[in-house]
Amino acid sequence: MNFTNYKEIRCFGLRRSGNHAIINWIIKQNNNPFVFLNNIKVDRDINPYKSFSKAQISGINPLVYHQNLIKYRRFIKFLLNPKCEYFYGRERAELNRKNLRNYEGKSLLIYSYEHYPLSKIVSEQFEKNRENFLGKSEFKFDVLILRDPYNTFSSLIKKGEKLHSLDSVVNIWIENAKEYLGLSNYLKNKVTINYNNWFKNKDYRQKICEQLGLVFTDAGIEVVPNFGNGSSFDKINYNHKASSMGVLNRYKAFMDHPIMIKIRANSELNELSEEIFGSLL
Repeated sequence: MNFTNYKEIRCFGLRRSGNHAIINWIIKQNNNPFVFLNNIKVDRDINPYKSFSKAQISGINPLVYHQNLIKYRRFIKFLLNPKCEYFYGRERAELNRKNLRNYEGKSLLIYSYEHYPLSKIVSEQFEKNRENFLGKSEFKFDVLILRDPYNTFSSLIKKGEKLHSLDSVVNIWIENAKEYLGLSNYLKNKVTINYNNWFKNKDYRQKICEQLGLVFTDAGIEVVPNFGNGSSFDKINYNHKASSMGVLNRYKAFMDHPIMIKIRANSELNELSEEIFGSLL
C-alpha cells in the first residue's frame, strides 16, 4: 500500500498555549521531508490544504508544488540545501496544493487548530473525507496541547487578543482539560502534552517522542518560532535561548486584571487546573 504521509499529526490547543514551540520541536525531531499547515480555519473550509493560515514546507523539491518561474531559483536553493524551508500564505496562488497533497515522500504531515471547540473540529464529515483531503497516512496521532489557564490567559491579554467572548474561550479550555483527563474522548490515538512540563522537563519531552514514534534529539527546544509573532511578552528576543523565558510566571503580572479575576472565580476551571498542573496560585 502506498502512503502519502508516513506520519500524520493533528494538533489542538488554544492560542498562546505554546502550540508553535511544541510543533516546531516535533518537526525538529522528525528531520525528514515535512509539511506543516498552521492554524486551520474550519469556518472557511474543513480541508486543511485549503484553509491553512500558513504552510511550511521542507525537504520536498519545489518543482513538485511551486507553479511560477521562481520555482527554478527555489529548485537550485533546494539542491544546495534540501532542508531549506519555504512558507506560503493561504492566498498564495503559486502553491499547487493538489501536487503537495499527492506527494508521497512526506515523512511528516502536521497541521494545527487553534481556539476551536474539539466538537467543532472532530466531525463525521471530516473523517469521511480525511483521505481525500490529506491522502493515506501510515500512522496518525491527535496531539492535544494544554497550558495552565492562568499563564494562557495572561499571554492572551498581553497579546491583545480579542476576549469579548471570554466565556467561550474559557469553555474551550475546560473542554480541552476534560479531554486531557480522559473525561471525554473526541480524539483518537491521543497524545496529551502538558506545556508546563514540556517546557521544564527533558525526560517528559523524551516520553512524548516515544509516544509519537520519533527519535529524540531535543533539537529546537531553544527556538522561539516566528509563527504568531513569537512570545506575547518577548517576541523572538529569546530565540535560541527559549528556556530562559519566564513562561511559567506570566500570570503574576495580571493577577488584578478584570479578566484574570473572572478566571480565578471559575470553580470548574480552577479544579481542573489544580488536578492537571498542581497548585499554582
